[in-house]
Amino acid sequence: MAGFTVYNDKIDLDELFGIDFDEVAEEALKEAAPILERSMKAAVQASIGHSGDSELVRSIKANKPRKSKNGAWIVNVAPKGYSKVKVYHAKKSGRTYPVSNALKAIWKEYGIAGKQPAHPFLAKAVNDAENEVLGTIQRKFDQKAGE
Repeated sequence: MAGFTVYNDKIDLDELFGIDFDEVAEEALKEAAPILERSMKAAVQASIGHSGDSELVRSIKANKPRKSKNGAWIVNVAPKGYSKVKVYHAKKSGRTYPVSNALKAIWKEYGIAGKQPAHPFLAKAVNDAENEVLGTIQRKFDQKAGE
Protein backbone atom coordinates (compact mmCIF):
# COMPACT_ATOMS: atom_id res chain seq x y z
CA MET A 1 0.00 0.00 0.00
CA ALA A 2 1.07 3.53 -0.64
CA GLY A 3 0.64 6.35 1.80
CA PHE A 4 1.06 10.08 1.75
CA THR A 5 0.77 12.99 4.09
CA VAL A 6 -0.89 16.26 3.16
CA TYR A 7 0.64 19.40 4.60
CA ASN A 8 -1.01 22.75 4.91
CA ASP A 9 0.24 24.73 1.90
CA LYS A 10 -0.66 27.98 3.66
CA ILE A 11 2.36 27.89 5.98
CA ASP A 12 3.31 31.45 6.87
CA LEU A 13 7.11 31.63 6.66
CA ASP A 14 6.99 35.15 8.07
CA GLU A 15 5.43 33.84 11.27
CA LEU A 16 7.33 30.54 11.37
CA PHE A 17 10.84 31.99 10.97
CA GLY A 18 10.25 35.63 11.89
CA ILE A 19 11.35 36.88 8.47
CA ASP A 20 9.76 38.77 5.60
CA PHE A 21 9.60 36.11 2.88
CA ASP A 22 9.18 38.62 0.05
CA GLU A 23 12.30 40.49 1.17
CA VAL A 24 14.35 37.28 1.39
CA ALA A 25 13.13 36.03 -2.00
CA GLU A 26 13.90 39.32 -3.74
CA GLU A 27 17.37 39.65 -2.20
CA ALA A 28 18.22 35.99 -2.87
CA LEU A 29 17.22 36.27 -6.52
CA LYS A 30 19.21 39.50 -6.92
CA GLU A 31 22.31 37.63 -5.74
CA ALA A 32 21.59 34.40 -7.64
CA ALA A 33 20.66 35.85 -11.05
CA PRO A 34 24.21 36.98 -11.96
CA ILE A 35 25.44 33.42 -11.31
CA LEU A 36 23.02 32.01 -13.90
CA GLU A 37 23.81 34.91 -16.25
CA ARG A 38 27.55 34.07 -16.13
CA SER A 39 26.82 30.39 -16.64
CA MET A 40 24.59 31.05 -19.66
CA LYS A 41 27.17 33.35 -21.22
CA ALA A 42 29.89 30.72 -20.75
CA ALA A 43 27.71 27.95 -22.21
CA VAL A 44 26.76 30.04 -25.27
CA GLN A 45 30.38 31.10 -25.77
CA ALA A 46 31.42 27.43 -25.73
CA SER A 47 28.88 26.60 -28.46
CA ILE A 48 29.75 29.50 -30.78
CA GLY A 49 30.87 28.53 -34.26
CA HIS A 50 31.57 32.00 -35.63
CA SER A 51 32.10 35.55 -34.43
CA GLY A 52 28.60 36.75 -35.41
CA ASP A 53 27.23 34.97 -32.36
CA SER A 54 29.42 36.89 -29.91
CA GLU A 55 26.71 39.57 -29.76
CA LEU A 56 24.38 36.83 -28.52
CA VAL A 57 26.69 36.30 -25.54
CA ARG A 58 26.74 40.03 -24.76
CA SER A 59 22.96 40.26 -25.01
CA ILE A 60 22.29 37.79 -22.17
CA LYS A 61 21.04 39.78 -19.20
CA ALA A 62 19.12 39.14 -15.99
CA ASN A 63 15.99 41.14 -15.26
CA LYS A 64 15.24 42.47 -11.80
CA PRO A 65 13.33 40.00 -9.62
CA ARG A 66 9.59 40.59 -9.56
CA LYS A 67 6.61 39.10 -7.82
CA SER A 68 4.02 37.53 -10.12
CA LYS A 69 0.25 37.71 -9.66
CA ASN A 70 0.20 34.30 -7.99
CA GLY A 71 2.85 35.35 -5.44
CA ALA A 72 5.84 33.55 -7.00
CA TRP A 73 9.11 35.46 -7.27
CA ILE A 74 10.59 35.36 -10.78
CA VAL A 75 13.81 36.49 -12.41
CA ASN A 76 14.33 36.06 -16.14
CA VAL A 77 17.81 35.50 -17.59
CA ALA A 78 17.66 35.65 -21.37
CA PRO A 79 19.06 37.29 -24.51
CA LYS A 80 17.75 40.82 -25.03
CA GLY A 81 17.46 43.08 -28.07
CA TYR A 82 18.04 42.54 -31.77
CA SER A 83 21.03 41.36 -33.74
CA LYS A 84 23.16 43.93 -35.51
CA VAL A 85 24.57 41.19 -37.78
CA LYS A 86 21.77 38.73 -38.57
CA VAL A 87 18.72 39.60 -40.65
CA TYR A 88 15.79 37.56 -41.92
CA HIS A 89 14.85 37.90 -45.60
CA ALA A 90 11.15 37.26 -46.23
CA LYS A 91 10.77 35.33 -49.48
CA LYS A 92 7.28 36.58 -50.40
CA SER A 93 7.65 40.28 -49.69
CA GLY A 94 11.40 40.56 -50.13
CA ARG A 95 11.59 42.63 -46.94
CA THR A 96 14.44 42.32 -44.49
CA TYR A 97 13.78 42.07 -40.74
CA PRO A 98 16.23 42.20 -37.84
CA VAL A 99 16.53 38.93 -35.93
CA SER A 100 16.04 39.02 -32.18
CA ASN A 101 18.82 37.64 -30.03
CA ALA A 102 16.23 35.37 -28.38
CA LEU A 103 15.50 33.81 -31.78
CA LYS A 104 19.23 33.35 -32.37
CA ALA A 105 19.39 31.51 -29.02
CA ILE A 106 16.52 29.26 -30.10
CA TRP A 107 18.33 28.51 -33.37
CA LYS A 108 21.49 27.73 -31.40
CA GLU A 109 19.64 25.49 -28.93
CA TYR A 110 17.47 23.55 -31.40
CA GLY A 111 19.17 24.08 -34.75
CA ILE A 112 17.63 25.04 -38.08
CA ALA A 113 16.23 22.17 -40.12
CA GLY A 114 18.63 21.30 -42.91
CA LYS A 115 20.89 24.30 -42.30
CA GLN A 116 22.39 24.26 -38.82
CA PRO A 117 22.68 21.43 -36.30
CA ALA A 118 21.55 21.97 -32.71
CA HIS A 119 24.13 23.16 -30.19
CA PRO A 120 22.24 22.84 -26.88
CA PHE A 121 23.51 25.14 -24.14
CA LEU A 122 20.56 25.79 -21.79
CA ALA A 123 20.68 22.52 -19.85
CA LYS A 124 24.45 22.84 -19.42
CA ALA A 125 24.12 26.43 -18.19
CA VAL A 126 21.44 25.51 -15.66
CA ASN A 127 23.28 22.39 -14.45
CA ASP A 128 26.57 24.28 -14.09
CA ALA A 129 24.94 27.06 -12.05
CA GLU A 130 22.48 25.00 -9.99
CA ASN A 131 24.59 24.23 -6.91
CA GLU A 132 25.99 27.75 -6.64
CA VAL A 133 22.54 29.33 -7.09
CA LEU A 134 20.94 27.06 -4.50
CA GLY A 135 23.82 27.71 -2.10
CA THR A 136 23.40 31.46 -2.53
CA ILE A 137 19.67 31.26 -1.86
CA GLN A 138 20.25 29.03 1.19
CA ARG A 139 22.89 31.43 2.61
CA LYS A 140 20.54 34.38 2.18
CA PHE A 141 17.72 32.51 3.93
CA ASP A 142 20.01 31.42 6.78
CA GLN A 143 21.31 34.97 7.16
CA LYS A 144 17.78 36.39 7.42
CA ALA A 145 16.51 33.57 9.66
CA GLY A 146 19.42 34.13 12.03
CA GLU A 147 20.97 30.68 11.82
